Parts: sequence; structure tokens; C-alpha cells
Amino acid sequence: MIREKERGETTELVYNLLKERIFDWSISPGQKINISNLTKEINISAIPLREALSRLSSEKLVILEPNKGYRVSDILDADNMKKMLEARTLLEVNAIRNIIRSNNLSVVEHLSWLTEQMYSIPPGPINKKILDFTHLDQQFHLSIMKAGENPFLTEAYEGMHIHLHIGRFYHVRGQLDQTEAPSEHLEIIKAIKTRDVYRAELAISGHIQDSINRLVKRQDDSKP
Repeated sequence: MIREKERGETTELVYNLLKERIFDWSISPGQKINISNLTKEINISAIPLREALSRLSSEKLVILEPNKGYRVSDILDADNMKKMLEARTLLEVNAIRNIIRSNNLSVVEHLSWLTEQMYSIPPGPINKKILDFTHLDQQFHLSIMKAGENPFLTEAYEGMHIHLHIGRFYHVRGQLDQTEAPSEHLEIIKAIKTRDVYRAELAISGHIQDSINRLVKRQDDSKP
């Protein structure tokens, strides 16, 4: 039992380490992952490393290719990012309508707390800030989906791993939306509080579109 617990803790540490490297592009998009080299570098056995890679694969951060092994998944191009945006908007707009129409306003307190945390992420390495910010943003939007009380749509939403795809763009952008995104969250919260369906639909769809636009624009600006 102790060994199993220790292995689980090691797997979690390796998972977080690899995720951080993927997010800061220390392991770049498309790069093959050399399990033998990593086990020596991190000084662990192959078992927790493979378990961590399996978890990352389920999140679509890495891909297992037959007879080739694991590689880091590619960054979404602008076209696929827009398609993901369209799917995400449909799901979140539906959820926010359901929240207001069913008067399920208990979610507001949690949304407000998450937004405050996004504003107050402390200074530190950019890759750590990206992971913290992305996690809080993901929890904000997932809370909206869950409060919409349609588990099938929530499952579909989680399966897209939206915020993992978005988070990887921040390395290109070189900065976080630590002012813009939380401000847009506040408008969403106000619309829910006032039970204004039209205002809420505009707030959530506008926020999603603007957040993607900021990322794509920065990526375009970084090209020679």
C-alpha cells in the first residue's frame, strides 16, 4: 500500500513537471518524447513516467503513435481554434441560459472567488503563472457548465480540453490576460446576478471571442 502511494505521488510529480515543460515549450509542439532519456534525467523508473504520459495523452497534450512512441501534440492552428471557439460558445451560452432561467444563482459566489484569484496571482516564473491562471480560468468556465445542469454537455465540454489548448498559446504571447479576462468575467457575473439572459449571452460569447482574438493576434504578431 505504501509503495502504491509513493508511486502515485511520483506519477503526480512527473505529470506536473512534464505539463510545465509542455506549457513553456521546453518540450516543443511535435517533439518526440524520449522515455529512456527522461528516466535518467529525472532519476525515476519508467513506470510513473509512462503513467504520467498516459494521463497527458488523455488530455491530448501528448499523442501515442503506434511503433513510434509519444510526442507532444501540435498547437491548434487558427482555423481549428475558431472551430473550437464555435463549439465552446454554443455550450457555454446554453449553460448560462439554464443558470438564469432556473434561478441557479448559487454559482455566483464561487465565480467571484475564482475571478479574484485570477487578479491576484503573485509574481513569479511565467510558466508557473500560466499554469495557475489557466487552471483558475478553466475552473470558472467549468463551474458555469456544471451549474447549467446538463451533464452530457458538461462531459462534451471537458472532453475538448479547451483551456489546455489555450494555455499553450501564452508562451507565444509572452504574457497573461490578467486584466482583460477577469474584467470580462466580472461582466458575466453581473449579468447572472441581474438574471439578464441577453446581457449574459453577449458577455460570455464576447469574452470567449475576445480571449481567442488576443491569443491569435499575438501569435500573428510574433511571426517574422
